[in-house]
Amino acid sequence: MSFEQFFAGFGFEHFSAAEILFKGNAHVDPRHKGFGLNTDPPPELWWNIIKTVEQLEWLRKDIGEPIRILSCYRSPAYNAAIGGAPASEHMDFTALDFVAASRHPQYCYDRLKWRRSNGAFSGGLGLYDTFVHIDTRGKDVDW
Repeated sequence: MSFEQFFAGFGFEHFSAAEILFKGNAHVDPRHKGFGLNTDPPPELWWNIIKTVEQLEWLRKDIGEPIRILSCYRSPAYNAAIGGAPASEHMDFTALDFVAASRHPQYCYDRLKWRRSNGAFSGGLGLYDTFVHIDTRGKDVDW
């Protein structure tokens, strides 16, 4: 079974397998030291991303505008090349970074923090100047 077939079985309305498998800008930019280093996630990790995508699907419906995924799975080599955290949740395929079409990252972060505080998921939320990180590691952390 391919990841595309696996992912299609969940019926997500707003996200495709191709979006989840996006390898990151540094992977596709030959000027970057991460060029060509990322891979698709191994099948044993596929289930890990579903809870995270469920939260992004909720946010997409909540804010009523497109969301672009910037980073999802990172191979260990790619993660190291781009300076990712040594124990990054991206390597476990539980995390993704995203940006909304016109909403400020703070707004998206606040909506997800509210959702998490109401028991929808347990995981990490990171607010950056230009994007938001979400993961479903099973323990609440913020940065």
